Amino acid sequence: MTRLAVYGYFGMGNLGNEGTLAAFLDHVRTRHPEVELRGLVADPEVVRREHGLPAVRLMAYRPGPGGGPLRRFAKLASRLWDVPRTWRLTRDVDLLVVPGTGVLETNLTPGPAGLPYWLFLAALSCRVRGRRVVLVGIGAEPAAHPLTRLLHRGTARLAQVSFRDEASRAAVAAYGRTGPVHPDLAFALPVPPSHPPRPGHLVLGIMQYADLDSVTARLVVAVSRLVGAGRTVTLVVGDIADHPMADRIAAEVTARTPGRPGAVTVSLADTLPALMREMAEAEVVVASRFHNLLCALALGRPTVSLSYADKHRRLLTEFGLGELEQPLADIDVELLLEHIERAPKLAAEPGTAARAAAVRERYRVEVTDHLERALALG
Repeated sequence: MTRLAVYGYFGMGNLGNEGTLAAFLDHVRTRHPEVELRGLVADPEVVRREHGLPAVRLMAYRPGPGGGPLRRFAKLASRLWDVPRTWRLTRDVDLLVVPGTGVLETNLTPGPAGLPYWLFLAALSCRVRGRRVVLVGIGAEPAAHPLTRLLHRGTARLAQVSFRDEASRAAVAAYGRTGPVHPDLAFALPVPPSHPPRPGHLVLGIMQYADLDSVTARLVVAVSRLVGAGRTVTLVVGDIADHPMADRIAAEVTARTPGRPGAVTVSLADTLPALMREMAEAEVVVASRFHNLLCALALGRPTVSLSYADKHRRLLTEFGLGELEQPLADIDVELLLEHIERAPKLAAEPGTAARAAAVRERYRVEVTDHLERALALG
């Protein structure tokens, strides 16, 4: 029996990460029920509850209140303790897998002493024992910090690696390691049955962004105009951190449009399948977080993107909707409203619709085939 440990920053409220984990677990449980699964994750209690996966915490350190010298000493001591602890946790692991996520990205990683360090320890502990390490469908980007670069280089060279886009492959190629590119693992998630959308209904994905006040103000203006024109709007999130911003937008729009009570709501969808069920009601989806965009396209809904990275535009272009994109950091409200009006017409064009359907099926097959090759479970 193969003992497979799933490794990653799971259980922390990011819907994209949790959806990627769900897709991976569903694949292994369906095709390889004999495999013994366990997790080395950020919050094992959440992962056990939401995914039914036996799990332990991947790091020793537990953040707590306060600061000062004692807290800094506790953090340093925990990093030292992580060395023998990780060695012990991986002692009976036959295969260590990181399923998707931006595990070699740096935009959300505060420094080398966090995930870059912990992942390197886990990969090294497995390889010293002659066990396989697989990073499958991951995101990566160049690291500015020299120690982060060193740790990422070490992890990549210890592992078998595949990527979710060309930019990630290029980033890791600088470390002397490469591998195939395939669609995001979340494309393997089941899609809810299609049905006619609610007339005039729009779903808007919210992402708490660096320039929070500016983005919020522009979205309030856009949503107020949509509501004033008779539309209804549901705000969805991609991370639990986005909820305060969504609540703020809903409250400000409601105050601006007193004649339309209940026209703006905030969804409680907290998984990608639940998010897709919410989006299935929409005539148009406006997506900010990448996995919001992925869900809308997987559903076949007319989709507009407010992007924070090139991967949004590349994915939209694959589906024939590349013109419906603009940067989240500098939203042009008039252009956004034009895109929302244009999206259903563009998505309904025969060439676009046929292309999108073919891409969805190809992505699903490619993800399944690549997982089988990468895991090599027999």
